[in-house]
Amino acid sequence: MDTSTDTGGTLRFGAFELDVRSRELRRGDRCIRLQDQPFEILRMMLERPGDVVTRDELRRRLWPDGTFVDFEHSLNAAVKRLRAALGDDADNPRFVETLPRRGYRFIGHTLAEAAGDSAGTARLQVRLAVLPFTTLSESGAQEYFTDGLTEEMIAQLGQLCRGRIGVVARWSSMVFKGTTERAREIGRALRADYLLEGSVRREADRVRITVRLIEAAGETQLWAETYERHLTDCLSVQADVAARVAESLALELVADTEPPAGGATASVSAYQEYLKGRYHWNNQYQVEDEALDRAMSHYTTALRIDPQFAPARAGIARAHVARAVEYRERPRPALEAARAEAKRALELNGRLSEAHVALADVRRMLEWDWRGAEAAYLDAIALNPSQENAHRLYGVMLVMRGRRDEAIREVGRAHELDPLCLVVGTSAALVCSLAGDDEAALAYCRRITDIDPQYPAARRILAAVYLRMGRLHDAIAVLEAAYPDARHDPLLVASLVHARSVVGDRAAAADLLGALRQLARTRYLPPYYLALAHVGLGDADAAFAALEQAVVDCDPALGYLAVEPCFAAIRADARYGRLLELLCLR
Repeated sequence: MDTSTDTGGTLRFGAFELDVRSRELRRGDRCIRLQDQPFEILRMMLERPGDVVTRDELRRRLWPDGTFVDFEHSLNAAVKRLRAALGDDADNPRFVETLPRRGYRFIGHTLAEAAGDSAGTARLQVRLAVLPFTTLSESGAQEYFTDGLTEEMIAQLGQLCRGRIGVVARWSSMVFKGTTERAREIGRALRADYLLEGSVRREADRVRITVRLIEAAGETQLWAETYERHLTDCLSVQADVAARVAESLALELVADTEPPAGGATASVSAYQEYLKGRYHWNNQYQVEDEALDRAMSHYTTALRIDPQFAPARAGIARAHVARAVEYRERPRPALEAARAEAKRALELNGRLSEAHVALADVRRMLEWDWRGAEAAYLDAIALNPSQENAHRLYGVMLVMRGRRDEAIREVGRAHELDPLCLVVGTSAALVCSLAGDDEAALAYCRRITDIDPQYPAARRILAAVYLRMGRLHDAIAVLEAAYPDARHDPLLVASLVHARSVVGDRAAAADLLGALRQLARTRYLPPYYLALAHVGLGDADAAFAALEQAVVDCDPALGYLAVEPCFAAIRADARYGRLLELLCLR
């Protein structure tokens, strides 16, 4: 697995760039001084990410025959200086892993891995799916606890097994909740080699967790284990199981199997509130509109009980971002609240992948800090390469910046990790559409509509692709079919205004614009999509007025401005160029 280099000889990983020609290490605009020996050690590891660079290889490269030096002391000192430059920790490494008496291994996330453009990275060798644990308790009210435990297990395995096992994301795994399908069929559907399944029985403050590891193709149980613990020990149970899975798959993993610092809480009630929050967060797209508010309420209660519980704070940060993205309120205040919570979560625990994702979203949508956003997404991926949302949102950011091939490969990685998730599939379709790969976009949309024929976001993207391909009547048909059930969705109505205008039905488009304005009386109307409607009707001044309001509001969709085909009619206007400059998109 070789790290790719660009024409300038730059190796990229995490938030860093190693310029091979100038022999400089950079993070953003800052140049970090790196002496010759640490430089060569890092370069050797980046050339073979995931492989062990032996101490003997390092001796031959750094101290060839005829050089007299205390090798052991000198090598240890050089690695220590390298870790200091990277801000790495020998006990909890993010980049440089020590294999005692053997050598070192780069375990971070390289550009080649993020883009999926090196041989062997398109699909990890081993894939594991954690199936929804079953609840054996009599009370059905404990479902939140069992689902939360399943998700925490997925997160633990994703972080511990980074770079060596691909862990299927929660949404796709949860499709098989309560299923009677055989292990072989589940493995085939999720493209998983191994399945982890289990059950939970809870009585008062005690919990009994039984887990089984199954080889999917042969339906062979490799091992089973039962843990009986107090509720406050649940996170350590997840770590124990993650380590046992790794051992069973004969992989060399980080020896430290304790939960990440700041991830645990001594309070049973805080932990339960957090799990309830996760339960509602994961149901926000399929149950009811209030699910997101309920998630935030439970996270807030968890923090009221234990203000140092970092995962709950990261959950609140992501919930604020969701409120902005879904236009539950004016985006700017929601994003500002998300920024404060994400930063506080990272102060408590800098290794929380979800907190890095929230911070990246804020930098992208609120601050228009593209370099900083990329660094935060890559930090999240380095901490947990199986975090499908980090890959998905990083891909969205890449296409906004015009880095089309990288964007397509990144959302492809997210889709590989979560093949049955509607949100991931929709993002993949959108990225492919904006990158100009209409056939790939159509393929993603068809997969989504096979799962949920009425999913509005997929219909909007499908219609946009049809319009660009000249299939005008197909575009109208797709949107009209969704309109009766989604007439209160301003994004869909705006898309229909634009489509009706394109086909020349200006009267119908004007009526729909009136309906869109009526919606503004009861809910927030996204100015970016209002601009889209005005462009369709040929009203450039109204479109620019809406886009200027979008800047004031920090409309999350503004990032698409440089690549949105629907704005082609006003792209030559000087006002458009000024907007791109303001958003740092030029």
